[in-house]
Amino acid sequence: MSRMRLAPGRYELKKQLEELRSANKELEASRDKYALLYDFAPVGYFTFDREGGIRAVNLTGANLMGIDRSLLISRSFEHLVADKDRPVFVDFLQRVFANHDKMTCRLKLGKGGSHPVFVRIEAMASGSGDECHAALVDITERKRAEEYLQESEYNLAKAQSMSHVGSWRSDPLTGDLRVSDELLRIMRLKREEATPEILASLIHPDDRDSVMALLQQGSEQGTNYEIEHRLLLRDGTSKWVFTIVEPAVNIARQVVKLYGTTQDITERKQDEVRLRNKKNELQAIFDSVNDGVIVFDHNGSIQHLNHICPDFFPPEVLSEGGCRDVFHPELAVSPHTCPVELALRGERVETSMVSVRDGHDTRYIDITANPIHDELGEKTRALVFLRDVTLKRVHEMQMIQTEKMSSIGVLATGIAHEINNPLTSVAGYAEALLRRFRDEPSLNSDSRLDDFTKYLEVIVREAYHCKGIIGSLLNFGRKSDGLLGNVNLNALLTEILELIRHQPNCKEMEVVADLAENIPSMLGDPSSLRQVFMNLLINACHALNHRGRIEISTTFSKKDWTIHVQVHDTGCGIAPEVIDRIWDPFFTTKEVGKGIGLGLALTYNIVNRHGGEITVESRVGEGTTFTVMLPACCE
Repeated sequence: MSRMRLAPGRYELKKQLEELRSANKELEASRDKYALLYDFAPVGYFTFDREGGIRAVNLTGANLMGIDRSLLISRSFEHLVADKDRPVFVDFLQRVFANHDKMTCRLKLGKGGSHPVFVRIEAMASGSGDECHAALVDITERKRAEEYLQESEYNLAKAQSMSHVGSWRSDPLTGDLRVSDELLRIMRLKREEATPEILASLIHPDDRDSVMALLQQGSEQGTNYEIEHRLLLRDGTSKWVFTIVEPAVNIARQVVKLYGTTQDITERKQDEVRLRNKKNELQAIFDSVNDGVIVFDHNGSIQHLNHICPDFFPPEVLSEGGCRDVFHPELAVSPHTCPVELALRGERVETSMVSVRDGHDTRYIDITANPIHDELGEKTRALVFLRDVTLKRVHEMQMIQTEKMSSIGVLATGIAHEINNPLTSVAGYAEALLRRFRDEPSLNSDSRLDDFTKYLEVIVREAYHCKGIIGSLLNFGRKSDGLLGNVNLNALLTEILELIRHQPNCKEMEVVADLAENIPSMLGDPSSLRQVFMNLLINACHALNHRGRIEISTTFSKKDWTIHVQVHDTGCGIAPEVIDRIWDPFFTTKEVGKGIGLGLALTYNIVNRHGGEITVESRVGEGTTFTVMLPACCE
């Protein structure tokens, strides 16, 4: 009986032992599991006493500190913190034990190496109050990202400040607006004043509608836009800004954000205005120059020119050409003597050229080329002045021709003196022979000498005719002494007509003189007066072009005691548009080489110097009449 009662007791005990062994195994397995989780948790776990000594640490915490776990136990954590953060840790630990709440702080560890380690500590005191449990999280990468972000924000703020570009961001749905410090500086606002309504009110009234219309279009349609507009600030000053707006849209193409930059371009606008004013000023100077002006770039191509240049060169050359097309169109490349090429090499050049264009007269052009140095010393340009000196060159050639004619006149006067003496001998001997025929009748009886008397009379007549022509030539060529004397105009005109009639180009012209009798003399310079009427008669001959009629007449008016001399020709006449200019020095309607335009100018001055007047009447194709009025001597 007793054995049967003990058997169940042992069975129960055995069963309990087995259950206990199983529970211990599960407990050990669970403990190993949580120990593994504790050691390899992604954060470092520490247990600190009140003085900061390390009582326990997991494997992650030891690796975070870079020290073997066995060496960390009982070590003061304060000594593992960077020097500047040690007071922070001490204060933090005191607050943890004092408050019995979870506390957080950030520290820099005192590990060696070039890369510091930053951690965030979350700690809470235990229930017994003699230790605390702390979790350390490595925030080094986050710290670096924050530093990079701060540095980027600083650099962005500096860049915006240096470039005067402010940025802003708005939410069309909520109306939320965020602006940068530089935008506040541009707008001269405080941060609390930066509302959409205030920013809109600062847009210049003349630009507000266009700016707001683009802003609404960007908010509704999501289109980018750029615009330059003005701001009218609260202090009354205005600014120019350049705004760029880029909307951000979601997958449904709805605008969720507007990102914008606003740049202060006031200085640039002012510089542009000053530049345009300077350009207009230079262009006005450029166009006011009466010479042609061309600016060639560093490649020798035409960059700028003034309104005179088309008078020198064809439009196609000026619009598309370079220095070779302008100065050397006949050459494949510009020669080393090209004024533009020399100026581009830094030399100042003065030269000349002859321009021959189809359908145009030959033109003589003086060229002055100067280098325009680049500030960087790299791309030198050339400034070329073109001056039309055709009239000057023609006058120079005419003056040379005049000097030649003057020299010929001096020679002719000398030759006339030399011819006059032999003619005197010829006339004298012929007269002596005639007297001999009259004094010796026996000579008349010789039939062989019947024609001698007639021949001798012709010789005497023609010799004295030649002497008269030579006398008129000598009188005309005689240098004026500037002294005034009594002048018989009829006699003076007769001498001049004698010279004119024997000019080769006057042989086919009809020269008629109608000189009134009893013309009183006048007080004047005979040489100068000969020059006056010779000029008028020579001009009449040129107007007739070898055929026609020249009439010269004299009359006397007792009413104003004036002698009138008229020279009329039936030649080509003078055009009305130039008749008022015929008295100007160097003005002439004659071909090159046939006159220098001084004859009528000298004539006008001589007549005025004698107290007289000269007038002209002319009709094209019908002829011209010059009237000279000179004061006569009193009775």
